[in-house]
Amino acid sequence: MVPSKAAREEPFVAQQILVLASPAIGGILQYNHAILSALASLGYSVTYVEEIPDALVKLLGPEGMERTRQRADWFRSRQPSSIQRLWRETTAATEMEQIVTDANPDLLILSNGGPIVNFLPKRAAIRSGIPFIVVEHLVHPVKPKATPEAYAELAQQYAAAKAVIAVSQNNLGLLRKLFGLADDHGQVIYCGRPSQYFQPRDLDVRSRLRQQWDIPNDAVVCFTAARLDIIKGYQYLLGAIKRLKQTPAWSNLYFAWAGTGTLEEHFRQAVQQAGVGDRVKFLGELADITDWLDASDMFLLPSESEGLPLAIMEAMAKGLPVAATAVSGVPEGLGDTGQLLTSPMFGDSQATIQELVTTIGRWASDATLRQKIGDAGRQRAEQLFREERMVEETIAVVRGAIGE
Repeated sequence: MVPSKAAREEPFVAQQILVLASPAIGGILQYNHAILSALASLGYSVTYVEEIPDALVKLLGPEGMERTRQRADWFRSRQPSSIQRLWRETTAATEMEQIVTDANPDLLILSNGGPIVNFLPKRAAIRSGIPFIVVEHLVHPVKPKATPEAYAELAQQYAAAKAVIAVSQNNLGLLRKLFGLADDHGQVIYCGRPSQYFQPRDLDVRSRLRQQWDIPNDAVVCFTAARLDIIKGYQYLLGAIKRLKQTPAWSNLYFAWAGTGTLEEHFRQAVQQAGVGDRVKFLGELADITDWLDASDMFLLPSESEGLPLAIMEAMAKGLPVAATAVSGVPEGLGDTGQLLTSPMFGDSQATIQELVTTIGRWASDATLRQKIGDAGRQRAEQLFREERMVEETIAVVRGAIGE
């Protein structure tokens, strides 16, 4: 990622920056890649620590961990070689604390998968007088179990941070409501996506992938990219598919699911039992979903919980109409484009399924409507979700925190 001309021309004094990522998966990994590359290109000395907490190691299992390592390796291979990298699995929290103390950087950046992540490293930074920035990628509307003393200290950590960045206004509000972030502290920086997602869809790629996966050229392909876990809502997609089988739209519908996860085998069996194995394509783990955005006609994400999903930004940037559940930052991401679905966690899951059926059926039958909605989403993505904007805003926060 090349920083803007303005960023390159500002005065610079080399500084030591330590970035801790926990967990180093999914959208967090992609966000870190962009920020790390920008920091290195500006001449900062960067050390990157990628952690997979013990509980997640157990959840993912051997196969899931191997895929996680491969994906991390893929991103590392595309980062500047000057970045020092440490990979940590089943690491004791005290070891992460010691890493901060030993490194004694000029700035610590904590890229978190939840507010209680990296608790001890923040404590170590405060004790050692190390300035730090917290980036919160996902804030659930239900507080995890912890002692009152822990929550009180978490609020103190936020107060001590040079900056607290949330990826959506919804997440920022939850940090203030549930986790003690002061009303006058914290800011939102929307994540952004690289330029390839904003390129026009490639019709040659569309034809090639459809031929490869035995999908007719005139079929309407509904694409989903997310882990095959319960939280991503594939069970609601499957419920909608069963109902769509009884509608006229079914004759032309196909579904492509990109991802792997703990419930992959469960969903494969459920798809076969529903008699739709020829219409649902399991694509596996994809390092880059650009080609499938080219090959598809709409994007669906009925998640139970999200921050502000990168996959939605990518689909919008490519001009696909998006239907997604109204959870966390999704409504502010979509704005008045696409279709917001009832949250299955705070509403009727059957309503979520029926809204999927209605939306898919309506969009499948009207290519002009799909184009109109997709164009509106693309325009919004151009305004909000360019990676260049995200990097520039984040680098400005880094420079402010480090005292440049």
